[in-house]
Amino acid sequence: MAYSPYVLPEIYEVAFSFRDYGLAVDFLQEAARKAGLRHVRSMVELGCGPGQYCREFARRRVKSYGVDLSPEMVAYTRRKCAEEKLDCTTLEEDFRQFKLPHPVDLAVCMMATFGYLLSNDDILAHFDSVADNLVDQGIYIAELPHPRDVFDSSPDERNFIWDIEKDGLKVHTEWGIDRTFDPITEVDSETVKMTYEKDGRTETVAGPDHIRNVGYGLIRALIRLSNRFEIAAAYGDINVNQPFDNSKKAWRMILVLRKIT
Repeated sequence: MAYSPYVLPEIYEVAFSFRDYGLAVDFLQEAARKAGLRHVRSMVELGCGPGQYCREFARRRVKSYGVDLSPEMVAYTRRKCAEEKLDCTTLEEDFRQFKLPHPVDLAVCMMATFGYLLSNDDILAHFDSVADNLVDQGIYIAELPHPRDVFDSSPDERNFIWDIEKDGLKVHTEWGIDRTFDPITEVDSETVKMTYEKDGRTETVAGPDHIRNVGYGLIRALIRLSNRFEIAAAYGDINVNQPFDNSKKAWRMILVLRKIT
């Protein structure tokens, strides 16, 4: 079946349930604290999908928002929040240009969602919008792939294939197949495919995906050009004890940005 997995939030959430979101939010709160944000009273998850982060923050009595362009993801997150009676509001907006009802203390953009900003102009517009929706000295944390994974490996080696089962739902994910790389735009065009099985029924969904490969030098230059943020810290794992470097233990590029006022 040839349509995007992004229209199937339940399948997508199970596929990414390998991450411990409680521990991830512990990290985000600690990283924000180390960057000078003593208390996180409000936050927004950008490109929230099923809202794993904004929902977890809301469980901790943090006023939370989720922003996503997919109406299916927004409706799903809204329903899950209503079921748990969470103080979490979801907005169907583009994270390059969005407007929250009130500025928040913390913004997060997790996994490789930042890669959907496909041009320098997209990234600069995004920085402006995030800064406009943060309080003074607010913190923005963005998780990107480690540059080693996108620049030191062949396209085939960057395919990610995994299986996971939760609540009777089995999901087989192939992320990044049929990948082609445009060295001018630095964009990977690829296919995302998920095969899921539930109640004896098996379905496959597949759709195109486009991800920008952003290196450390480029992102630092764009942060400086934007003049909206400064880099407060950089981590190589969801662990404040792991710096961003080229060691084997560093497998992510997690930037902690502080709003310039």
